[in-house]
Amino acid sequence: MTSKPASRAVAAVVFAVAASAAFAASAACPPANPAAVSGTIQAMFSALATGDVKTARSYFAPDFYLFDGGTRFDADGILALIQTNQHAGKTYRWTVTEPQVHFACRLAWITYVNQGGVTVAGQETPATWLESGVLRREAGRWVIAFMQSTRVPPKATP
Repeated sequence: MTSKPASRAVAAVVFAVAASAAFAASAACPPANPAAVSGTIQAMFSALATGDVKTARSYFAPDFYLFDGGTRFDADGILALIQTNQHAGKTYRWTVTEPQVHFACRLAWITYVNQGGVTVAGQETPATWLESGVLRREAGRWVIAFMQSTRVPPKATP
């Protein structure tokens, strides 16, 4: 027969193992927080819009790439294109709307409508894009690994 102190010791070990397993499982998969994912995309766009390349780059995973306008861009390529356009006088406005976020532990994918516009010589042309992205949880934050953007054609005026 097991003594009460031995039973208590076994119960304590079982509790400690169960608690550490529960902690490890919760640490492995972060809480599903759609606002954190869409907020990462919006923060990246805000940094790009103000020309803050260093901050914009910090939202990209090292292996980031983007499909836009029939072209594949890496981080350097898209940042250079936007900087060139900004130096030529273009300004951008991007707004994440209608986000739908899905999670698979440390991966998240998002689809959204990007409502914004491009301004040249003080004249804004409204624009809408259908976009998606894949984000990874790295070092306690979401980073963008992949994006895809399709411009919605302007509505024809009858």
